[in-house]
Amino acid sequence: MSEPLSMGVNPGIIQKPMLMTKTISLFLLLVSLLLCPDLAAQTFSLEDCIDAVLRNNQQLKNSQLDMDASAFRVKELKSGLLPTVDLAGQSLYYKDLPAQYAPASAFGGPEGEYTKLSLNMRQTSSANLQLSQSLFNQSVRTGVKTAQAAQDATHLQDHVVRENVIYNVTATYYSIQVLNDNLVRLATNLANLEHATQINAVLKDNELVSPNAHNRMLINLENLRNQYENQKLLLSKNMTALKNLMDMDVNDSLAVQSFDYAALLAMPETTDLSQRPDLKFQQAQIKVAQFEKKNIAAGYLPTLTNTFSYGFTGYNNAFGPFTPIHHDWVRSSYFALTLKVPVFDGFRKQNQIRQKEMTIQRNINTLAMMRANADKELEDALSTYRSNKTLWDSNKKSLDLAEKLFASASGEYESGITTLTDLLNAQNDLTNARTNYSTALLNLKLAELSLKKANGTLIAKP
Repeated sequence: MSEPLSMGVNPGIIQKPMLMTKTISLFLLLVSLLLCPDLAAQTFSLEDCIDAVLRNNQQLKNSQLDMDASAFRVKELKSGLLPTVDLAGQSLYYKDLPAQYAPASAFGGPEGEYTKLSLNMRQTSSANLQLSQSLFNQSVRTGVKTAQAAQDATHLQDHVVRENVIYNVTATYYSIQVLNDNLVRLATNLANLEHATQINAVLKDNELVSPNAHNRMLINLENLRNQYENQKLLLSKNMTALKNLMDMDVNDSLAVQSFDYAALLAMPETTDLSQRPDLKFQQAQIKVAQFEKKNIAAGYLPTLTNTFSYGFTGYNNAFGPFTPIHHDWVRSSYFALTLKVPVFDGFRKQNQIRQKEMTIQRNINTLAMMRANADKELEDALSTYRSNKTLWDSNKKSLDLAEKLFASASGEYESGITTLTDLLNAQNDLTNARTNYSTALLNLKLAELSLKKANGTLIAKP
């Protein structure tokens, strides 16, 4: 296929770049319409996608509900330190009055005999206001501290959820950007190869190239079409994943910004694990378990409660809830101090404390494993970042070289030195170099993302 184009082939069939450019332009327009059926689709930046996820993602909404619930739990336990006020009323009517026996001598009767008597009235109505205040209850105070520690742990858990969601959104967004670029380049390659195949068919018909050479080109064309369809399928899956993260309907239109190849890459952070939210969350879990143990132990301490009661009682020998005898409501009030000292509970609290100690130790062991895994994850992230940085540099050099070769081939073709096939091959090489470069840049950005996640610096501190 390296013969000059002046070998007796009809010049009306083999066109100069203008016709090829028009063909490619029409093909790319068709591809654009296929890829973007809704030209009014809203374009989202990465920040727009992250904001939408933080607003709409169901996982984050549940995490927010957990934080709200933990705040109400703290308020619930703090209420145990406040006084309680109860208002109670009762109306009691005896159809048959209860009676009891009393010594007859108490009423001037003979010794050894008993008299049956009743001291109750048939109708008793009462209303009481009671105020109670816990003066000392260590379990309540420790419970408040436990709930506050659990609230802190819930906030850290929310930070972990946000970090994972933002990581997934960013990685998916980068993938979509590169897939879009790859599809455009593959479309260019496909148009070029189809045009070259048509020319080769003419050359084959004029016995200027062998049938085997033409068949190889047909195989390459079919392989390129398959590659294009696979990239379209992968793009569709990533778009669906992004919409799912953003809680969008799969039928809604969504477009992303083009990849910014001029964007500067952030340098890797220092290898510090102290900011990792998952480790902080596990430490908070240990703290919560320790407070729970203290709360159980507080059950050994006495409790002191103050009670004040004030009320009225009315009596009647007939049914009449609101008409006491002589319309007289008997007033009563009292103060009471109640001291309760635990003595023996069948070793219940002792066994509860031992269970909690095992929970604490299990959480400590888990933290040690998480730190070891985090060290490995960070080391792997650094290694991957450095490796992808090297590959990116190499692909950048290859891209620069491919651009120079294409410029040279274009000049030679204009001068009639080389064939159209050679020019198309140079253009395909340039497109492949750009695709490899964009893929290398994507891998580098994902490695940077993983490194930030391993360092715990992907999002702001909680």
